[in-house]
Amino acid sequence: MGYTARKIRGINLSFFLAAIIFACWAAVCAYTGWPRGFRAGSTAGFCLFAAAALFFMAFPMIWARYPAKHPVNHELMRWGKRSEVSERLDLEMEEKVESIGPFRFTASFLVYDSGHEFQLVPYAQIISAEASDATGDDAPSVTVCTRNNKRYQWYRTWLHDTFDPEQIREKVRRAANLDSSARPASAAEAPSAED
Repeated sequence: MGYTARKIRGINLSFFLAAIIFACWAAVCAYTGWPRGFRAGSTAGFCLFAAAALFFMAFPMIWARYPAKHPVNHELMRWGKRSEVSERLDLEMEEKVESIGPFRFTASFLVYDSGHEFQLVPYAQIISAEASDATGDDAPSVTVCTRNNKRYQWYRTWLHDTFDPEQIREKVRRAANLDSSARPASAAEAPSAED
């Protein structure tokens, strides 16, 4: 099983687990009568938790019926034919890949994989990479812009994993060859942006 298939199954599993947890809380409300703080509290608790369980269960079922709607497949199709980009990513992920926090640096792709989130950017499409320090309420972040005016911004938070934005920026700039005017031959072979 390749990287993309594992990622798809992992995201589906996380939704199923969330649905199971909410279904268990709905059962607790129905069995124990919790919460008792207001009239019909257990009914309201049961209904809310059951609705949340159905909500999380619906997404994997929709994605099974319409695979193109799955977040991983949708991200792959952004950069060409899904099967071709998936096959190429799977091959590159089998080779030696540098990992820094949630970022994976393959031969031709920047992959953001925070567990519950997946984003993919070919180096050949990156035109700028910037890092910002914490300001006010904003956490430190890395911002990458692509040729088709798509902007990716990743924040350093406990939920998304920790990383050094400046280190990621430098690594992206080197991998995308932004500091020199000549792009490597391999960059010309990278998939072109298609929406």
